[in-house]
Order: sequence, then C-alpha cells, then structure tokens
Amino acid sequence: MSRSFSVRRVFGPRVPGSVLGLSLLVPLMAGCPDSEAKFNEFLDNTKDDRDFMPPPPPDVMPAQADISGDFLLAVSTVIARDLPLQFIATNTLTTDEMGNTFLAACLQPLSLTAGKVNVPREPIGDPLCYEDIPIVDGKFDIDAGVVKVTGMANPVTGGDIEATLRMIATIIDEDFFCGEIEGDLMSPLMSTLKGSTFAAVRLEDPAMLPLDVTKSCSGDTVRDKE
Repeated sequence: MSRSFSVRRVFGPRVPGSVLGLSLLVPLMAGCPDSEAKFNEFLDNTKDDRDFMPPPPPDVMPAQADISGDFLLAVSTVIARDLPLQFIATNTLTTDEMGNTFLAACLQPLSLTAGKVNVPREPIGDPLCYEDIPIVDGKFDIDAGVVKVTGMANPVTGGDIEATLRMIATIIDEDFFCGEIEGDLMSPLMSTLKGSTFAAVRLEDPAMLPLDVTKSCSGDTVRDKE
C-alpha cells in the first residue's frame, strides 16, 4: 500500500562567463574615456548569452512525508487524558496528475478494559474509513461528522460512544503525525471534546503494539501501572 515520493532538488543555474565579465567591467567604466562605447559593444556581443539565461529556480518546498502504512493512533480526551481511545490507522497516500496529495485512512478501534491502556487491544467493531482527504503543506483535516464507537473500545466508562468529531493533523515525519480533536461527545455523557489531542506512531507490525502509548504532539506517553 505504501507509495514512494521522490525529492527533486533544484540547483541554481551556471553563470555564463560573459556575464561574469560584465560584473568585472562595470567598475572600469568611470576610469576610461571610451569605456561607455566599449561597454555598449560588450552588451551587444553578449546579448544572446543573457537572453538565454534560465530564470532563478523557485523556492523548493519540502516533499510531503509518506505516511502510508499502519499506525497506532491514540485519542486523549479532556475527559480522561491518561485513558486514550486507541485505533490501528491504515493509511494510503495518492498523488493526482496535478501533483495534489490525498489521504485515505481507516481507523480500526481496539478493545480496552475500563481503566486500562494496554489490555486487551484487539480489533473490535467496524473501522471508520475516510477518503480523498487533501494534504497541504504537511497538514490535513478530517471532518468525520457523527462517529459511533463500541463501548468495548471505551476505557473511560465502557459505554458506547457517539460524538461529532474533527481531527486537525500535522505530519511530523513519515513515522509520526499528530494534532488536536474538536467536537462534542453526545453519549454516554455530554461534553465538549475541544482541547483533546491525538498522536499516531508507525507500526512495523500491527500485531506488536508498544506499551508506551503516545497521546500528543509533544510526545507524552502513558501505559498501565504495574
């Protein structure tokens, strides 16, 4: 599923020797009585070189980091920051003929015992899938609308979750993206989600989940106490 992106580095044009000579001749004009005539002759003789000089290269933007693949995505809510909801996020990046980059993502909820971070974390319920999400300057926004997640994936209350959800994300590199959550929780209780955070860390093997769960862009982690 992973797609590779190439980085094309642009270098400045080589300066023709005639133009270099131009820069050296200018200071001599004031000291010679016929310098102006010679300078004009020089301009005529080097016109072709100057006309065909390529323009300076545009500013080179960093390439979009390719976040295709599997990630452990944790949502840390303002209700219980140390009991994040967790998902396996499976991403695919594509680029159209205009060079625009789009993300398709499926978030598979993971089961969690109430009050726990690391157990049992088995896939549960239907995945939440989104397509054609534009990525611009390493940022993307998922307006998920009304989201329903089974209570077996809710480590806070164990009740079924219904909420309006918006994820505002920044890609840090190919192995990490993160951001903020906006929206409102409607069930099992009423609460704003504004101020909640999420983080996603690349997985080499979705069957091997890290015990330290990253929950924010600052890299804060949480795990079950032994």
